[in-house]
Amino acid sequence: HVNSPGIFEYPLGTPLKEILDAAGGVKGKLKGIIAGGLSVAILTADEAEDLILDFDSRVKAGTALGSGGIMVVNDTVSIPELALRTIRFYHHESCGQCVPCREGSRVIENKLQGLIEGRGKMEDIDLILSLCENIKGLTLCPTGEAFSVPVEAMVRKFRTEFEELVR
Repeated sequence: HVNSPGIFEYPLGTPLKEILDAAGGVKGKLKGIIAGGLSVAILTADEAEDLILDFDSRVKAGTALGSGGIMVVNDTVSIPELALRTIRFYHHESCGQCVPCREGSRVIENKLQGLIEGRGKMEDIDLILSLCENIKGLTLCPTGEAFSVPVEAMVRKFRTEFEELVR
């Protein structure tokens, strides 16, 4: 099912493992999978182990179908840096029309930047989570949900990586 290098197309219901094998497997140790594009919740390696790529299986695993794109995260990837790249993209894409999206994405980006630069505090992690929880459902378009869901999942599931930046 190879259409061109790096692009694979499979029907719904295909096991994730089959797609990863077709792509050459995971280099290094699998840390997580984003199985639906960058607007869905990341899954840990354990959560993604037996994942079937269809709507119901993704919802049951705590993520969504999204765009259908799959991002493989190995042990060389910093989840805080991935979270920062994610929020940077969505902050840039925000039209700025509604406060939760415009200001929430700006504050989350600043707090993540501070953590990565070594000037963050433990309460910054909790503030990021609180903002993500409170932005969902309050924006004029889906952009607030599109960034709050993945960032919140990254922080919740890989919190130790964020806390290590404070220590």
